[in-house]
Amino acid sequence: MSTKKVMLLLAFFLTIFFGTSILSGCATTPSPRALGIQDADYRQVENCQFIGDVHGSSGWGNLAASTGIQNAKNEAREQAAAMGATHIVWLQVAGGYSPYVAGKVYHCK
Repeated sequence: MSTKKVMLLLAFFLTIFFGTSILSGCATTPSPRALGIQDADYRQVENCQFIGDVHGSSGWGNLAASTGIQNAKNEAREQAAAMGATHIVWLQVAGGYSPYVAGKVYHCK
């Protein structure tokens, strides 16, 4: 393999490596109240008060789908915190080109 091809290949891999490193650092940081929202299943919230539905979405998709899903979850958690929820049951978590999440939130004592 020629030196030029090796250099192009190395540049390609470095671009991918640094690009994904930068993208993974772009997740939003939830507020302390949103961090307190606990993931749950229906058994854990059967004696809790249902508050409502939340959803979140993100423009970070495709190669950065994991960051996008985290951002979408953070958006939904912020909604849940504003509604006074303590727990969230995730109904839908979708990655791909346009990450999206949906859940039902509850207040448990």
